[in-house]
Amino acid sequence: TVPCLRGGYSFVVTSGWSNPREVYTIGDSLHLHSSFSKTLTDQVNTSWVVDYSNSVGIGGNITLYEFDTVLHKVIDAVNKFNYFVTRGTLNTSPLSPLNIKDVYYEELSTSYDVDLSILPTVKGIYAIYISDLYSNGLRGDDCTNAGFSNTLTNTNKNINLFEYAMNRPPASQFEIDRIYCFRVQ
Repeated sequence: TVPCLRGGYSFVVTSGWSNPREVYTIGDSLHLHSSFSKTLTDQVNTSWVVDYSNSVGIGGNITLYEFDTVLHKVIDAVNKFNYFVTRGTLNTSPLSPLNIKDVYYEELSTSYDVDLSILPTVKGIYAIYISDLYSNGLRGDDCTNAGFSNTLTNTNKNINLFEYAMNRPPASQFEIDRIYCFRVQ
C-alpha cells in the first residue's frame, strides 16, 4: 500500500442541548442537535476546503453518568434514560463500555445531522459527555479519514453540579467543553 502523504483531515464541529436547564423531572426531554456542512475547512491546513460528501460514516459517542455524591464517583447511567432518534442512529456497541451509546450522523444533501432526545426515568444528578467524532474516510477515496473536534455550544453546562458531586472541578477544559450536567427530581 502507498502511505498517505496528507494523513487525513481535521475538522471542527459543534453540538448543543436544546432548552438547557439545571433541573428536569422524570420524563422531561433533553434534545441534542448537531449539524455541519459537507464543505469543511481543514484545521491543520486552512487552505484546504474539503467537500466531505459520501463518508463511510461519521460517528462518536455519548457517555451517560450518574454521580454518587457520597463516594464522589460516577456510576453507569445508560439504562436510566429512554432514547428517541429523529436523525442519525444511536446504539450500544458490544465493544463499548456499558455507559456509552454510539452516535452516527445521517448524511443529508448538504450536511451531516444528528437529532436525538433522551428522557430520564430515575431521579439523580447526571452528566452527559459528548466525544469527538471520526470518519474512516470517503467512499472510494484513500487518505480521507477525518477527526472532528466536537464541542458543546451551551454556555451553561451546570458544572457546579459536577463540582458538588465529585468534590472537585472537571479535569480539563477539554472535559468542560464536552460535558453537560443536570439534576432529575
